[in-house]
Amino acid sequence: MNGFMIIKNGLVLSLDRKGMTGFFTVIIRNGKIFLIDYENKFTEKEFLLKYPGSEIIDATGKLVMPGFFNSRLVTFYSFGKYFFKKCNYDNLYSWHSLKLIDRFISEESSYDLISDMMKISFARSVENGEIFFCESNFPLKKEFFDSKFQDPDWIKQYFSITINDFTLLTGLTGQEKFVSLGFRTDEDINNYSLTSIKKAISEYRYRVFIEASLSQKTFDSIKKVFGKPLINVLSEMELISPSVIISNPTHLSNSETEILKKKRAAVLISVSDYLNFQQTRTDFDSLISSGMNIILGTGYTGSSIFSELKLLAGILSRSNLSYEHLMKTAIQNPAQVFGIGNLTGSIERNKSADLIILNLKDIRNSLNIPEINSENLCDFIISNLSEKDITHVFIKGEPVVRDGRNILFDTDKALKRSAEISGKIYSAGKYFEYKEKYMMRGRVDMLNTDTQEITEVPKQEIFVDMTETGGEYTGEGEFTILGAKEEEFEKTREKFPAEDISENINEITSLDKGLSFLEEDTISQHIEEEPERDAIKISVTEKTDNQEYTEKEVTTGISKAEKIRFTDESVTGKDSDSVKNEDSESEIQPESILKKTKLKFGFGDSDKSK
Repeated sequence: MNGFMIIKNGLVLSLDRKGMTGFFTVIIRNGKIFLIDYENKFTEKEFLLKYPGSEIIDATGKLVMPGFFNSRLVTFYSFGKYFFKKCNYDNLYSWHSLKLIDRFISEESSYDLISDMMKISFARSVENGEIFFCESNFPLKKEFFDSKFQDPDWIKQYFSITINDFTLLTGLTGQEKFVSLGFRTDEDINNYSLTSIKKAISEYRYRVFIEASLSQKTFDSIKKVFGKPLINVLSEMELISPSVIISNPTHLSNSETEILKKKRAAVLISVSDYLNFQQTRTDFDSLISSGMNIILGTGYTGSSIFSELKLLAGILSRSNLSYEHLMKTAIQNPAQVFGIGNLTGSIERNKSADLIILNLKDIRNSLNIPEINSENLCDFIISNLSEKDITHVFIKGEPVVRDGRNILFDTDKALKRSAEISGKIYSAGKYFEYKEKYMMRGRVDMLNTDTQEITEVPKQEIFVDMTETGGEYTGEGEFTILGAKEEEFEKTREKFPAEDISENINEITSLDKGLSFLEEDTISQHIEEEPERDAIKISVTEKTDNQEYTEKEVTTGISKAEKIRFTDESVTGKDSDSVKNEDSESEIQPESILKKTKLKFGFGDSDKSK
């Protein structure tokens, strides 16, 4: 670009070493920043008299800042993002639909389609304010690469292409500035594969992307083969250096972090991919505050670097969040990593005029900050603006987006062609076939559920003691009150059927004979085992009519219980010795007889002498 272009009255975020921020005038000449008027001494009338034909851009109510870097742009999958709905890092690289897409792209008949796809993707990236991109996951053959990238002037941005197939490196000598090597780790990683990539790096001196988003199976396999984590293995193989980029690490220990810091390797983060594919939550606070060289990319599921910045800012805790540091992960850090930090990445004199301008005239974008400095302005940009607020994009001083319109590409044709490409990508990946398969499987499962009896697994009852919480349930989840827990001592005793027991209650009229605690029924229970009656002779004294007493013997039958009673008490008022039993064999032994005893209350006259 010949001549001068002046951007005046705009609020400038320079991101230079001094952190200059304010309302400055930026003068561009031949694609580079010629002068920055920090003191606002610029006089437009005098300048136009001296340099007629200069272009004046009035940036009143607008914000000027350096352009973004997209360190990982995956073009081919961006046209079919719905394939990733069921993906995670454990099945991402074995997903059959993605393999079918790779095969489709590698076919020679798809070259024209691929060329249009890349043009649309790069144009979309420009409109998002991305003045640099690194195209990753490039499953192309050498023929396409030779035909499209030998003279890549049709690409206006700074760019780099990541090649995973090392055979494509033949004949690319001298093109290191836009070629990077890609190395995808899997469960088959071994010393041979690591030695191969080490040889390629030493021979060609390319920048290397090492995929570190490991599945659990790959992580366990590396630990089993090498006995240590991936970063430790790469360090011992001398594969960690400033020219190495560790992409989306999912298993990163403190010792591995220290290795990356010491070796000054870069760590690429695709926040959208982490959120969509990672099974466990990633500690972004530790990553950002670790001091490692962090760079950002959209990856498989991101839409723009601007949106990735917003996602990252929303995840980080306020104590670890510096908006200026966050902004640099999308601009300055990648500029250094990709070797163009001396050309771009900040608004400074003699650097390339790679700028974006954002609109602040919308009432929703009102600039409400207490003071204008770099940190506050970065906070405002990330929190309030988006890629849709971008009105101008300049790459090497040349406008590629003006007043929100892409100059390089017909937007209407791009939209129509984009829909056609997406349809072919979904067809190549058999999206509808697999969708129908899953739906059919779901219908079969529903039919099986309807025809088969469902056996419910009984849930274990849990007793919750709420006496300590004042009767309020403080646990998690739902619960149902089945009843109060009954303690053992609170349970009622087992009731037995009542028996028909007749009780004899006798009145005590005299204490001479004492009290008997053994009832007759109790005594009879011991005797009823022998119901037979014995014949015995007893002597009975009776009174005759002449008032004379005579004694005679009487033979009678008596049960053992009665015999006990007779032996204990006299029948005629005499001593029990007067009762005689003629059958000596039927006599009851003294120890088996239950005798009644007398309870004496106080002392009798006979006891006083003792």
